Amino acid sequence: MFKRFIGTRDFYKQLFAVSMPIVIQQLITASVQLIDNVMVGRLGESAISSVAVVNQLYFVIILIAFGIIGGAGIYTAQYFGSKDYEKLKETFRFKLSFSIILAALAFIIFSTFGESLIGIFTDTEVTIANGLDYLKITRFNIFPMFLSFAISSTFREIGIPKPLVKISVTAIITNTVLNYLLIFGNFGFPELGVVGAAYATLAARFLEFGLLLLLVKRRGQVFATKIRRIFKIEKVVLASILTVALPMMLNEALWSLGQTAFLKAYSMRGDAALAAFNISNAVSQLVFIIFSAMSTAVAVLVGNTLGANELEKAKDNAFKLISFSVFVAAVAGLLLIIGSFFIPNLYDIAPETKAIVAFNIRVNGLFIPVYAFNVGVFFTLRAGGDTKSTLLMDAVFMWVVSVPIALAMAYFTGWDVRIMFLIVQATDYPKAFFAILRYKKGNWVKNLAV
Repeated sequence: MFKRFIGTRDFYKQLFAVSMPIVIQQLITASVQLIDNVMVGRLGESAISSVAVVNQLYFVIILIAFGIIGGAGIYTAQYFGSKDYEKLKETFRFKLSFSIILAALAFIIFSTFGESLIGIFTDTEVTIANGLDYLKITRFNIFPMFLSFAISSTFREIGIPKPLVKISVTAIITNTVLNYLLIFGNFGFPELGVVGAAYATLAARFLEFGLLLLLVKRRGQVFATKIRRIFKIEKVVLASILTVALPMMLNEALWSLGQTAFLKAYSMRGDAALAAFNISNAVSQLVFIIFSAMSTAVAVLVGNTLGANELEKAKDNAFKLISFSVFVAAVAGLLLIIGSFFIPNLYDIAPETKAIVAFNIRVNGLFIPVYAFNVGVFFTLRAGGDTKSTLLMDAVFMWVVSVPIALAMAYFTGWDVRIMFLIVQATDYPKAFFAILRYKKGNWVKNLAV
């Protein structure tokens, strides 16, 4: 019975070869983001709330970019599996061209409507002012950030994740050191507060992009393209990618907007709730890294296998990957619950805010296994191009069930934000039943590279 859940030694060897560099990279990223979060948190609740609001705006555009890049990535993995390298290059061109277009649109929106967007979440003048100062600098991150997504995702989809770890570590260390110097004015540097954090992030993003360009030149020959050919994509390939990528982009846009609606609902309980949500999110990211690794593992062990037309092997790999991620999530959830008893004390925040942070972290620890299951099914469906199912189980479910519940509690009850958070997170359980139905239907078991 248990053999169905457990893979062979070769399976886990390949899984760890693909996923561990991503886990290490994301663990370092999440750890440093937590350190950054603590640094900004030393400036008080207003500072951390302002950064949280701006980061939520970025969260929306980043996930939209992930949707369009991820849609092309499905074909990247399958074309690499089928050894069709010319079309593989066209998927990379698609990523680059749409990254440039999306980055330009986001830059214009942030430059024009930044203050109004921040004002959606808070009416505290100091928080709005700090957020606007932060956004005016970090908006220039968008271009190197999106192009870096396009490059790094392609390396992962063709099974070359290790160099990305070194690049991430370099960028992260740069960001952390500059944060320490510029936020607090250490070693003779100016004390810039939130603005210092913005400059540190900007420098790290451009450094990361520059190093990725060097990596493309050294190891990206299989997909590299000349600048003048960025927009050269065959109509057939473009149509195929858009068929998959547009529903994915819509899904990510709706999902990220749903998360923004949750933040709006929680922020109606005051800046303390807003700050607590941001802190618990940053802490929880330390264990949510398994989902980044999961997406890459599915792309390689399921996507590449589907592209090679080994459909039964792909089904078996998918089932074992989902089972393994749930097991790892259960262990990670226990660590989260343990950490909730001391992590809030790292922040210079009110006791009430610390209590909310601790509760939210424990809730995340409790629900992370079912969340892992949903994410595993999502990436499996996506690997086979079943974007209709991913749209239904993710964004549509969120807007039909989770978001109305959150907003109804915010507007029509006086319930504590902790109860609101618990109920919203609990909606992952009915989503899991829906995910099982879509997975068993089997529409994802197909070769897109033929």
